[in-house]
Amino acid sequence: MANDENGEKTEQPSEHRRSEARQKGNVARSIDLNTAGMMLAAAFVIWIFLLPTARSLGELMQTYLRGPLLLSIDRAGAVVQFWTLGKFVATIILPPMMLMMATALFLNLVQVGFLASPEALQPQLSRLNPLEGVKRIFSMQAVMKLVISLCKIAIIAAIAGWTISGFLPRFFSMADSEPGVFFSQTKSAIVTLAFLIALALIVLAIVDVIFQRWKHEQGLKMSKQEVREEMKNMDGDPLIRTRRREAHRKLVQAREMQQVQHADVVITNPTHLSIALKYDPEIMPAPAVVAKGRGELALRIRQIAAEQGIPIIERKPLAQALYRDVKVGEAIPIDMYEVFVEIMAYVYRLSGQTPAELG
Repeated sequence: MANDENGEKTEQPSEHRRSEARQKGNVARSIDLNTAGMMLAAAFVIWIFLLPTARSLGELMQTYLRGPLLLSIDRAGAVVQFWTLGKFVATIILPPMMLMMATALFLNLVQVGFLASPEALQPQLSRLNPLEGVKRIFSMQAVMKLVISLCKIAIIAAIAGWTISGFLPRFFSMADSEPGVFFSQTKSAIVTLAFLIALALIVLAIVDVIFQRWKHEQGLKMSKQEVREEMKNMDGDPLIRTRRREAHRKLVQAREMQQVQHADVVITNPTHLSIALKYDPEIMPAPAVVAKGRGELALRIRQIAAEQGIPIIERKPLAQALYRDVKVGEAIPIDMYEVFVEIMAYVYRLSGQTPAELG
């Protein structure tokens, strides 16, 4: 009760709460995983496209540098120049860009799936409040983020320093080498550095993904009061549900009381239980319970039976068995046929009527 009163969030989030949070754009997403994935993609781009891009760019520069100092361009020449630049962009620049864009899209789809949240795009005036901004800047959460970011920078800087120090002797020894050899070694150093940084970021991203999912789950947890409120909103007010059930019960009871008027006999306990039975050999395969009740309802059944002249027979074991085992509208079990026949024979003797006349 103390947890409930204090509003402590101890309950697991419901599917409705998860769905509602997702619609608002509140999902578990790791920025570090996106950064690591983009870094890895960048390493592949450098590895695959760096030399072809440099070669094509060099050829393009040679073409323009070897041309005339003053270039007169007419309409046809402009089309040629535009086509040359467009071909360079389409074959050299566009593929790496498309690969990076596809990587970013893939990483977001892996983390949160396809999600369109208009609510997340709506402006929130609370974010423009300078006091709230100052609180966020100097909050403990901001300090922790700063410490974590500095640790990441330190790790990346250490990897970069270690990688560059390993390649420096090679660069010093290539002072008299051809430009192609120097460029090849530079590419190797850049690709190695990019892959090592990407690997370090992936390790950090795995830790961040676990933390973000745990943090998201903790943020979605509910208090006992919130669980009750959600159930009330989804299923309706318990008081209203109770009233509906009571109204339905009264309606069923009213129908049963109408059926008592057509019963052949009422079996009692004698005061606590009343069961009204009906049997018409022409349309019914077996005797059936048309109404039953306990307490006040049992009294009401007996009153209607007395008003209609329906025989009331006291049979305690039979009344208890009928009330317990047979629902309204169901036929009595076979093992009760013999007792029912004896009761109806007794009723016929008392009334001096035949079964047809009773029906």
